[in-house]
Amino acid sequence: MKKHTGKMTMIALAALLLMILSGCSSAQDSTTVAAEPEVLTAVPVAETEPEGLPDPVNETRRQDGERFEGVIMLEGMQETVKYEHVRNDSLGIELDYDYENFERHNDSGSECFVSRYDAGTSLDIGYSPESAEKMADSFAETFSMAYDIVREPCTLAKAGSCIRIDASVTKDGQTPDLLQAVYIIPAGEGSIVAGMQYSFEAADGFGKRFNEILNTLEITGRNN
Repeated sequence: MKKHTGKMTMIALAALLLMILSGCSSAQDSTTVAAEPEVLTAVPVAETEPEGLPDPVNETRRQDGERFEGVIMLEGMQETVKYEHVRNDSLGIELDYDYENFERHNDSGSECFVSRYDAGTSLDIGYSPESAEKMADSFAETFSMAYDIVREPCTLAKAGSCIRIDASVTKDGQTPDLLQAVYIIPAGEGSIVAGMQYSFEAADGFGKRFNEILNTLEITGRNN
């Protein structure tokens, strides 16, 4: 497959993602979202809580770095996953990620989860003071320069309603080398922006794993 992203479009995309997810590029050179995005498509996030993950209502809240096991469905089969809990008070989020498959890179302004095995595969999360609608407008306008986008509402299991921007097909009907999506989640007066990318071949694997991670994300409120 050929890449169909023009030079000016890539510069614009890079600038927009750098504004939101600037901490990720410095944490891991191989994480290409902020440096030079190939841009975007995603598998829709399930609207139910992932199987095997604990019910936060019925347990003591987990601490940052706490590890435990859960179960997910992957390609029609149950898989036991080793999770680590993440708490980032500067972003105002908590979530659980699969630490056997991903490395965590974080600072006060971002969380990045980079594949240990598949170069270019990552989930990058940052905060914007802009509202979810304004951020969605910005991403949609930028991606529309090169892609036939899909903008639609979706629901995450713990974070609730959000906006998904999907750009899986170029203007000339081609599929880009890396599939990506951006989820914009309301967070007070601002928004949490989660961008994921993975290869076409990894859509059923890493795409599903990223969806499971996003379904554990909770908005807890920023500690400024």
